[in-house]
Amino acid sequence: MIALPRTPAGRIALAIGLSLLVHAIMLFAPMIRLQPSEPPLPPLMAKLEPLPNVAAKPKPVKKPKPKPAAPEPAPAPSTPAEPQPVEAPPAEPAPSAAEAAAMPEAASAVVAAAPEENKPAHPLPKHAQLTFVATMPSGLEVAEARYRLDIADDRSYTLTGGANTTGLVRLFKSYEMIQRSSGTVTAQGLRPDAYSVTRNSGGSKDVSEAKFDWQTRSLTFSNGKETALPELAQDDVSYLYQLSQLPLAKGLVELHVVRNERLIRYELSVGEEEEIQTRLGKLRALPLRKVRAMGEEGLDIWLGLEYRLLPVKVRHFNRAGQVDAEMVIADIRVADE
Repeated sequence: MIALPRTPAGRIALAIGLSLLVHAIMLFAPMIRLQPSEPPLPPLMAKLEPLPNVAAKPKPVKKPKPKPAAPEPAPAPSTPAEPQPVEAPPAEPAPSAAEAAAMPEAASAVVAAAPEENKPAHPLPKHAQLTFVATMPSGLEVAEARYRLDIADDRSYTLTGGANTTGLVRLFKSYEMIQRSSGTVTAQGLRPDAYSVTRNSGGSKDVSEAKFDWQTRSLTFSNGKETALPELAQDDVSYLYQLSQLPLAKGLVELHVVRNERLIRYELSVGEEEEIQTRLGKLRALPLRKVRAMGEEGLDIWLGLEYRLLPVKVRHFNRAGQVDAEMVIADIRVADE
């Protein structure tokens, strides 16, 4: 049985606190219920994946002490050292007709193999479901969030997310937000075509959409605004998965993300490997931290080095630089078929 404050001031303070809790959750926890017909996915086990070529700080190397110069070696016997006349290597025989016919195929095979080198070291799984626990700075768990990625055989994808609030937040605040991203998977990763977010609060419903036109390189919002579409732009859901497809070796990742009917530019600084505590145990993770100016909101994201560089922790900061809330991975399930 939950004891509620008896004084009006106490009840008002509780309502304000609960409102702030929900606001923090909504920063990155879309609220939908995943369809019960979705097939269950097997859990992803920890595996030493190929690490990205991250620009890590080099370890200091001790300079070797100078050694005394070694005496010059005695000259070898003159007979073996005497240069002998060397015959020119025989000329390569002309290729036969069959060999000549096969040469273009070999060359094309080399060319075909080149794009494989440009593929990300951590390709996205065809199906993935990530479950997070959302907490406040005090450690209070307030929600469980889930994200679901499905990639079809034609390389089209759909990405949704869902969360259910827990405890007092569920009792005192009714709020729902539904996010959906769809598009195509290319050699560079996710390329959104459409993004939508639906908000239900207090009986009112608000829907906003964004359309990505890659042919004309234009981004159109449902409020009528239009802007240029940068290369590899993402939406507020897809960018979490797209991070594993980016070149992290540069040490600084630039990303344009659609959020709240705006296109926001992120600069994420790639840090050094850390160890984080989760319900899955201690995980090796690669931190990415948003470079922010004074008065801007902050964002930290950790990618699992043993889990295909999928996101395993997300932390949000308010404009004062204080932690609003964070999500930590609780379960990872994937299927490649």
